[in-house]
Amino acid sequence: MKISRKTVLQSLFGALVSVPVFSASRSKKELQAFREEFGVAWKRSQDYTLTVFNQMPEEHLDFHYTPEAMTFRTQFVHCITFTAMQLAGRLEIKNPYEMKQDWGKLTKAQLANELNGFYAWVEKVVGETTPERLAKEEGFAGGKIQVWRFFYAMENHLIHHRGQAICYLRLKGVTPEGYVGW
Repeated sequence: MKISRKTVLQSLFGALVSVPVFSASRSKKELQAFREEFGVAWKRSQDYTLTVFNQMPEEHLDFHYTPEAMTFRTQFVHCITFTAMQLAGRLEIKNPYEMKQDWGKLTKAQLANELNGFYAWVEKVVGETTPERLAKEEGFAGGKIQVWRFFYAMENHLIHHRGQAICYLRLKGVTPEGYVGW
C-alpha cells in the first residue's frame, strides 16, 4: 500500500490540530461557547434564587430550624461570600465582599440588591477571565479541574443552599414556587 506525501502531511496536520496544545483557536471557541452557555444558566439561576429568596417574609429572614443551622439569610450570604472568596483566590482578583460586614443588618430589599450585584460580578468575572486562565487546571476536591468548570462547581454549591432555603420556606408554611429550569 502506497501512501502519498500529501496524505501523510494531511494526517500529521490533522493529528497536530487535535492535540490541545496546538489547537488554541478551537479551545478559545469552546471557551466562548462555555461563556455563552454559562451566561444563560447563570441568569436562570439568578432569577430562581431571587424567586426563592423573595418568598420568605422579611420577619423570618433570620429563621433557622436549630441553633447550629444557618439562618435563611445566611444561606444566601454564604453563597455570596464563599463564591467570591473562591473565585478571587483562584483567579487572583479583588474580592468585592472581603471587607463587607453587618450582613445581618441588611433589609430584605438590601440583601436582594446584594444578590443581584453578586450575580452581575460573577458574570463579569467569567467575561473578563482570559481563555488561557479558564483552561488552566486548579486543585479542587482532591483532584484538578479546569477553571471554567469551577464556575459550575460554584453554581452547584449555590443550588445546594437554595435547596436548603426551600426547606426553610416549607418549615415556615410557605409553598415554594416551582423550579422552571434553564
